[in-house]
Amino acid sequence: MTDGGTTAMVEKLRRFAFSPDGAIAAVGIVALIIGLFVDSRIGWVVCGLAMFSSVMYFVITRSQNRGPVGGGNGQGKEEAYSQFPEAHMKKLLFDDFQSSDGNYVVKEVAEEQPVVPSTKQAQPAPLPLREETVRELEVMDFFDLDTDSSYAEAEPRNEFHALINKVLIALKDVLFANTVAFFWVNREKQQMVVESMATDSKEFIRGKRFPIGQDLVSNVASAGKPQLFGRIDPASEKELAPYYETPAGINSIVGVPVFFRSRSTDVQSVGVIVADSPAEDAFGQETLVLLGRFTKLVSSLVKSYTDKYDLLLESELLASIRRMQDRIKSDPGEQMVLSALSDEINRLANWEFLTVTMYSDDHHGWVIQKVMNKSGLPYVAPEQVIDAQGSIVAEVIRTNRLQAVPDLSAAAQARFFEGETVESRGSFICVPISSFNRCYGALTLESRNISNFSGSETETIYRLVENAAASLEVLYMNDLVRDYVVVDHLTGSMTKRHFLKRLDDEVARAEDFGADLSFVSLAVDGLRDHVERYGKDSADAILNEITKIVRGTIRTYDAIGRHESDRLGILLVNTAASDAYLWAEKLRKMIASHVMTVSGKSFSVTMSAGVCGLTERMPASDLLAGTSRVLEKALEGGGNLVRVY
Repeated sequence: MTDGGTTAMVEKLRRFAFSPDGAIAAVGIVALIIGLFVDSRIGWVVCGLAMFSSVMYFVITRSQNRGPVGGGNGQGKEEAYSQFPEAHMKKLLFDDFQSSDGNYVVKEVAEEQPVVPSTKQAQPAPLPLREETVRELEVMDFFDLDTDSSYAEAEPRNEFHALINKVLIALKDVLFANTVAFFWVNREKQQMVVESMATDSKEFIRGKRFPIGQDLVSNVASAGKPQLFGRIDPASEKELAPYYETPAGINSIVGVPVFFRSRSTDVQSVGVIVADSPAEDAFGQETLVLLGRFTKLVSSLVKSYTDKYDLLLESELLASIRRMQDRIKSDPGEQMVLSALSDEINRLANWEFLTVTMYSDDHHGWVIQKVMNKSGLPYVAPEQVIDAQGSIVAEVIRTNRLQAVPDLSAAAQARFFEGETVESRGSFICVPISSFNRCYGALTLESRNISNFSGSETETIYRLVENAAASLEVLYMNDLVRDYVVVDHLTGSMTKRHFLKRLDDEVARAEDFGADLSFVSLAVDGLRDHVERYGKDSADAILNEITKIVRGTIRTYDAIGRHESDRLGILLVNTAASDAYLWAEKLRKMIASHVMTVSGKSFSVTMSAGVCGLTERMPASDLLAGTSRVLEKALEGGGNLVRVY
C-alpha cells in the first residue's frame, strides 16, 4: 500500500472514531472485553445486550443506506464521487426521468457545461427566464366607453356604420386578411356601394360606388352564392377585385352574400362581404363556414338598422307635418301651405328642382306657381302654362296618380309642355296635390342623378303632400262657408261678401230714388302694436268691442260689415257726406274714451275714419276706393283723425 493510501486509511479511521457510529462500535467492543473477564450472570446479560444493540444498530443502518451505485446487472456502472468538506464543491446531477426499477445514476457535472436533464440526450440549459411586467387590463380594453354614449344619440345610419366597421376589423384579424369589406347591392342603380372596410392597402377605391359587372363582388351579389379563389392571375386581379384603384398584389379572395327579408319582399342578397390576402390558398372551406356565421350577424344588424330607419322616417314625417301645421295655423292661406310644404320636402329629400302647379282663374288653366332651383341651371319659370294633353304633370293631375321617372332620357312625354328647353337628364317624380274631393295641383321634384328617389323617400313625400292637400281642403272649405255665411262669427257684423253685395244694392237704390248714401271705413290706430303687446287674439277682441259701440250708434236700416281683415265698413243710408263726417267724429271720441279689457289687461285705443259720399253715376267700386284713399291719408297723418273724400 502506498503512503497516500495509508494516509487516506488513517484519515477514514480517525473520522469514524469521532463519529456516532464509532462511539457505538466502541461501546460494543468494550462490552465484549468486559464480558470475557466478568464472572457474573448479570454482567454477562448486560454486556450481551450492549453488544447485541451495537450489532443491530449497524445492521439496520447499513440496510437503509445500502444501494448499488451502478445498475443491478453490473452493466453501465459509473463511478460515484464523494468529497470531503474542505474539498472543492462539486455539482451532481440526478436525472429523475430514469426508469423506476430502483437503480438510479448520479453524475458529476462540470460547471463549464451546464446541461438540462433529459431521457434522450443532454442539451444546453436555457437562459433563466426574465420576469416581464404585465400591464393591468382596464374596462376600456373590453368596452368602448367613448362610443357607447354616441350610439344612443346617433341616427341609425351612423350607428350601423360604426357596428359593421367593428365586425370587419374583428373578421380581418381572425382571417389574417389584407382587406375585409362590406358592399351594399343597389339594384335600382345597378351599383355596388361600399359601406365599410378594414384594410392594410392604400389602393382601396376612394369612390363609394362601382357598377355591377362580372367581378367577384357583383357575381356573389347577383347569384347569391359564395365564391372562393385561391390563386389569382395578376393579369385578372383588376377585373376580379374592382375595389382597388390599382392591383394590390392579392392572390386569394373570398366573397359571401348577406341576405335579408323585408316585409314586402322575399329573401334576397342585399350585401356582400369580401376578404382577400396576398398569400396563396389563404382561405378554404372553414373560411366559408366562419364567414357564414358572420353574415348571419350582419343580417341581424341590417334588420335592426332597417327597423330603426323606418321608425326614423316616420318620426321625421310626423315632425315635418307638425311644423307645417304650426306655420299654417299662424298664417292660414294657400301661399303659406305651399311655402311650408316646400321647406319640409327640402328637409326630407335631395333634389335640384322643385315646382308647384296650381289652377289659375286668370289663365283658365294649370300654371306653374312656384319654382325652386338649387343648381342654378336653366329651368322652367313661374307663370308658365302646363300643356293639358302631352305632359307628365297634366296626366298626374288628370289621373290623380303619382308618376316616377327613374331616367328622364327615356321618358316618352314632356315634363311640363312640348318644346320645353330643359335638359332631359336625371330622375323626376310628380306627386298630385289632391284630397278626397278634388285635385288642387301637382308637385314635382327633379334630380340630375338617375334613380335618385328611393321608394321610401317617394312614399314619405307623397304622405307629406297629402297632408298639405288636406290643409288646402280646409282653407277652401272655409272660403266656401264664408261665401254663404252672412254674419262674421267674431264681430257679429256682415261678412265681406254679403257686405259688398249690400253695398251694391244700396248704391242702386240711391241711384233709383235720388237718395243720399255715405260709406265710412274704420281702422284701429297701431293695431299691430296692440297685437304684439296683448297677444294675437287681441285684434279680434278690439274689433269686437268697436263693433258693439258702432252698433249702438247706427239705425236699424244702416249696415255694418268687415270688408277687410282689420277694417270695418258702415253704410249710412239717406245720409250726406257732411252728416256722415259729424257722426264719425262723434264715434271717434266715444272710442277714444272707452276702456276695454283683453286677457285681464285694461287699455283704450284710437281709430281713424275715411268718409265718402255717393255722387251721381258713381259706381260702388269708386265709392269703396274713395273711402279707402282718405282713410290711408288719416292713418298717414298720425291717426285718430276723420277725413272726407
